[in-house]
Amino acid sequence: MTASYNSAKSIPDALVNPKSLASDAVRCLWVRPIEGRFRPTVVFKDGTDCPLSCAMNELDARRFCQRISAEHDWPVMDHRPKNIGPEVSAEKSWAAIPAAYKTQIAGEACVNMQGIGFMMADMCREYGLPLGVAIHRVTERIASFITTMVAQGAMTDEAGKENTLAATEGAFTRLHEIYAGEDEGPELLGLDPRRLGVALADYHASLSSDDARFLHGLTAALTTALDVWTGEGVPVAKAKADADVAIDSAILHWLRLTGRTVKGGAR
Repeated sequence: MTASYNSAKSIPDALVNPKSLASDAVRCLWVRPIEGRFRPTVVFKDGTDCPLSCAMNELDARRFCQRISAEHDWPVMDHRPKNIGPEVSAEKSWAAIPAAYKTQIAGEACVNMQGIGFMMADMCREYGLPLGVAIHRVTERIASFITTMVAQGAMTDEAGKENTLAATEGAFTRLHEIYAGEDEGPELLGLDPRRLGVALADYHASLSSDDARFLHGLTAALTTALDVWTGEGVPVAKAKADADVAIDSAILHWLRLTGRTVKGGAR
């Protein structure tokens, strides 16, 4: 079989045969944790990924990847999410950044303001934030970053305005790509906090998130919610109380969704 695939975007099936991969397009093989099982996965240099087989136990998944690695000399990432998540996320994000968003400063590879926005959007997806929450988060993060740079004298007020537009352009370009076809998801304003928690858990279930990604995403989503609520004039004490309610609701619903017994409640 001729090796041809250099991105998951061009793979028509749910699984890909390792022999059909373009060797120089592969960044690594990933023993990816999926709900207590492990799925051998290829990560391409453009930041996309695709399963190589169905999920299996950890030892078999590791052996599966190592056999392929020995044949093609591809590295294998086989740690738990808390160890490999940031590495894989950063590498995937950097590989996916368009060349126009990268630059060189004193011989070091860097991203320009559009690239900063692009990476902020990627982190929203990595955390598993619904689109609407991601929009709030990147908007707030960009504003906070620019405000800090201006306050420190790193840029003028006028440059701050221009850089805000550039970072926002990069962020929304990436959000449009990685959330294509999705609706905005739960509203942060006007939605009962219990329903917000349930909606966030449901969203992670739709992504087949593991516990680590769910908890990271829940924390990021409710940190964003606190910023939005207090920014709209909700008293801090009230906003924190609502966030606590949403957290409890999300975790209880997540436990039920993942088939675990909730003490004092139904499965």
